Amino acid sequence: MAEIQRRLAAIVAVDVAGYSRLMGVDETGTFTALRAHRAELTDPLISRHDGRIVKTTGDGLLLEFPSVLDAVQCSIEIQDGMSKRNAGIPDDKKIVFRIGVNLGTIIFEDGDIFGDGVNIAARLEGMAEPGGILVSQTVNDGIAGKLEAVFADNGAKAFKNIAKPIRVWSWPRRLPANRPDQKPFVLVSRFEGPSEEEKQLAKDIGKELTTVLSQLTGLEVTVDQRKAQYEVHGSVRQAGRRCRVSAHLVSLDDDKQIWAERYDVESIDPFEVLDRCVHRIAMSVRRRIAADDAATLTDLALDKMSLEQLLSASGVSFFTPTREGWLTGGVIAEQALQRDPKNFMALAMAAAGGGLAEIFFGFRKPDAAVIEIAFQRVEEARRQTNESDMLLVVYSGLLLYARARHDEALAVAQRSLQLNPGFNMGVWCLGAVEVFSGDYANGTDAATRAANIDIRDPYVHLYGRIAGYGHFGAGQVREAADWFWKADQLAPGLPHNLAGLAASRWFDGDTEGAHDAVARLLASEPDFHVGDMMRLPFRDTAVWERLVEGLRAAGAPA
Repeated sequence: MAEIQRRLAAIVAVDVAGYSRLMGVDETGTFTALRAHRAELTDPLISRHDGRIVKTTGDGLLLEFPSVLDAVQCSIEIQDGMSKRNAGIPDDKKIVFRIGVNLGTIIFEDGDIFGDGVNIAARLEGMAEPGGILVSQTVNDGIAGKLEAVFADNGAKAFKNIAKPIRVWSWPRRLPANRPDQKPFVLVSRFEGPSEEEKQLAKDIGKELTTVLSQLTGLEVTVDQRKAQYEVHGSVRQAGRRCRVSAHLVSLDDDKQIWAERYDVESIDPFEVLDRCVHRIAMSVRRRIAADDAATLTDLALDKMSLEQLLSASGVSFFTPTREGWLTGGVIAEQALQRDPKNFMALAMAAAGGGLAEIFFGFRKPDAAVIEIAFQRVEEARRQTNESDMLLVVYSGLLLYARARHDEALAVAQRSLQLNPGFNMGVWCLGAVEVFSGDYANGTDAATRAANIDIRDPYVHLYGRIAGYGHFGAGQVREAADWFWKADQLAPGLPHNLAGLAASRWFDGDTEGAHDAVARLLASEPDFHVGDMMRLPFRDTAVWERLVEGLRAAGAPA
């Protein structure tokens, strides 16, 4: 028996994406086009880079190169060449390659090659994007710093019949929806301005935005574009005393803009421009990234999600302004805790879903056992960190609504704003504590500021509700009715919004409007009775009694 020959080689697997569909549509045309591509592009490139065609299949090639550098350079030139050759061809007729490259030991016999090195190249090709290249860690190590092309890190991936996960790198971009099990990475690139003054302000905005984003729970900021899934960039323009700041958020996985906004500031003071714009941009970026990141998970079962994917899915569930949305967020967070019982994000979201869903979106007093579990979750999270703005807001909310511990809730809300002064939920939480403590003017102002940070924030209805309570407590019933009405427009049918609206309208003399609010309340919650309502934590109980009085007078069942 002949001795088995082994050698180290760079193996390239090439495949036509959607080949069966192409052949089904036009068998002759597809075959003819593929043969032309090989004769005029791929085969000459393979020869030029000292490669060898080991074998061909109907839609693919298996190649061997003595140099990993030649293997990757040839693969890039093939993809670039195919992109040019496909220009002007209808999408349903384009021939597009996927390429996988691996460096490993192969078994050589009768001109053919075998072994794990070959199998891994084939698995990489199968995971690669159409028009893209996927390489193993060993290949990336071999080309690092030697090519202009930049490969993106996709973390370790498990492959069928391959014993250990393999870290993979992709070109020309990261694999969509396949980032490593970590928080999304965001890159703040250059903000631009035409004049020297505008350029300096743009530079300051970029620096400040980087600082603010790095303080936010749920994001990682990077200066390495290869790691980033998202990029923020923008511009600054000044005209007289008016300054316009534009910001854009791009998903680098698919090169798609997912958010853009402009901010007009009537000031030439750079500090005022920074104060008015940076935190608003950061809050919008945080929310848009969370939504975009979770949108990739809609078809993935919870038991198939990684820890970070579960956290992403849980977080976005809280964007739905319903009891079910918040309860679902808590349930997903509980599943994340099965993976990591000490994860502070999962603990905080589990506490929010279990402890605050009924408080914000129902009308009855929450079950005492549920509240106790929520506090246990928060306390465990606080043992892990006390540096999360979101965690502190959940804790402050529970202290206020479930325990009526106003002073403690105030201190915690203030701490959240020390960590992140522009955190809209932190500003709202501060306003809620102030309103229920009796400081109606400052509390209403804080709630209004929270709403104005980002009017598209999914929690603006909660901010508006607090502004309504603040005006009601101060006896400004018309303004209260206006804010409760706004809250109801943003999150229709919520009991507390409609209860506040009915009472405010009643005391404002709008009897018909008060009756209408009660009718909508009963349509939303047919079992509603005033006596079943959770008592809101007004320190001055007379305010709560006046709200109940107005609600009953408007026709709500006792």
